[in-house]
Amino acid sequence: MRELSLSIHTLEVNYQLLRQHLDSNNDMDYQLQFEYSPLKWQYHPLQQEVHRLLLNFVASAIALVDHTRNITKEIYSELEFWQEYQEKVDKDLKDEPVNVFIKDLRAYILHIKFPFVGTHFQTQRISPLGDPENLFATTIRLTFSKDELLKSDRWTKPAKNYLETQGNLVFLDALIDEYYSLIKRFHLWLNTRQREMHESEYSWLLSKWDELYQELNVAVSAQRLD
Repeated sequence: MRELSLSIHTLEVNYQLLRQHLDSNNDMDYQLQFEYSPLKWQYHPLQQEVHRLLLNFVASAIALVDHTRNITKEIYSELEFWQEYQEKVDKDLKDEPVNVFIKDLRAYILHIKFPFVGTHFQTQRISPLGDPENLFATTIRLTFSKDELLKSDRWTKPAKNYLETQGNLVFLDALIDEYYSLIKRFHLWLNTRQREMHESEYSWLLSKWDELYQELNVAVSAQRLD
């Protein structure tokens, strides 16, 4: 399923870029890369960037879902594995709240608006009690407002369940980490099952590559002797 590797790669890169941006909100050097002319009607470039990266992430997430289903069906629809695949999807993904929430979030962004991204400051003492320096560290995390999102009637039941299990805020870093881990586990299973089913084909292909490599070595050695 070489074609599917493109979709997997796209989601991986979009996840990494978004995660890096979320982490870099605590990096002043990173923030200074975004020039800002304060106009009342304009979002800060840091906010614009997180919305751009978020859209890329959710779009590539649902593209991977569709591509996985279509490519797997094209290859295995006439085989027993197609039923096994469907059962695995139903068991692990179909009604999984975070999975459905990402799907609905994509529809919300594409068809309603970008959700407002807020900033949450978390302060933690880093010096021991009694230390005269009394040092604290502040961590910045980006969030959605649960109540603001729930104003929309476009959420399906599993997505709404996901929101209702959150606190007042939905932390973007935790959201994308949870989703990415879920999808990564599923594709690890899919890749493992493919290797099991096609072990003889893989072995045959590797042996042919070895034969070809040896023939090339012989040909190159002969050419050097001439």
